[in-house]
Amino acid sequence: MKVFTSGGSHLFAAGPHAPETVESNMRRVVLGMLMLFALGDSCSPPPNVVGVQDFGRVVGRVLDAMTNRPIPNALVSVGSLYTSNADVNGAFTLRAVAGDQTVTARAPGYSTATADTTIAKDDTVSIGYIRLVPLNYPAGQATLAPPSTPTPRASPTAAPVMTTSPGPAGSPMATASPSPRAT
Repeated sequence: MKVFTSGGSHLFAAGPHAPETVESNMRRVVLGMLMLFALGDSCSPPPNVVGVQDFGRVVGRVLDAMTNRPIPNALVSVGSLYTSNADVNGAFTLRAVAGDQTVTARAPGYSTATADTTIAKDDTVSIGYIRLVPLNYPAGQATLAPPSTPTPRASPTAAPVMTTSPGPAGSPMATASPSPRAT
């Protein structure tokens, strides 16, 4: 092998190939190693993800903690990937990864609230109510107690009819009463 010098760099003759510098060879080796590390890292899953994931559903309602009225269009999320908006009644259904999860609800003008739950594979879990406190509520004023969670019952009667009647302080309050059965 012949060694040539040109401007302080050592050149090596490599058979039929043109002479290459040591620095050029070193650059190729370093770039090759970087490519291997980059490809190897991109193939690994994010932390806490193993294989195929199992999913379940979370249902609930988002309410104003001062009035117990629904908050329509509240953003409900489990992590940052699984999000949904509450409907006009504050109700939501959210598909999420099974396991221990934190459900977060937020809406403009309200503080953020969370609820911890365990989501079972291929099952639906109800977290009841997530109650958001308005950002401008008077200091020291207590929030209302959450409404009772209705217990489902089998009923031979027709579907309930929604009516509006005045509630406390003259505000309208929706109530459900069974419709009369025709005999």
